[in-house]
Amino acid sequence: MPEYKLRFTDEIQESDGRQETLDVLINFMKEMEGLTMTVVTLDDEQSENWDKDDKHDFDYQDYYGREIIQQVQTQDSDTACVVIRNAQQQPVAMAAKHPGDPGWRGIGIDVRLRTDIKNMIGLADYELEEPLSSPE
Repeated sequence: MPEYKLRFTDEIQESDGRQETLDVLINFMKEMEGLTMTVVTLDDEQSENWDKDDKHDFDYQDYYGREIIQQVQTQDSDTACVVIRNAQQQPVAMAAKHPGDPGWRGIGIDVRLRTDIKNMIGLADYELEEPLSSPE
């Protein structure tokens, strides 16, 4: 009887999906190279809200993202990219201004990839900054 190798499709798809997502994040980080960066750190409550799975309630990611970009534009017109990190200093999202585009592009970072992205960006060098104000 021949020996069979089992191949679990879900594991392979998840693995391929992880690498594809990581590649997208890496490409986004490459676009940010050389740009003036600001790092914004969420507090404990904001971090918990950021990762809420309930999509029927208030969209904290959208709210925080918009508020952060608005504050950055108001306080520092030289900043062209932002890394948002949670209270554990793990990056949760990145945003960048691109030449010729009046707005900002943003990308969320999946929980499973945050340590990898943190290590690639080198966020340990950034001191904690004032957290964003919570919605009322």
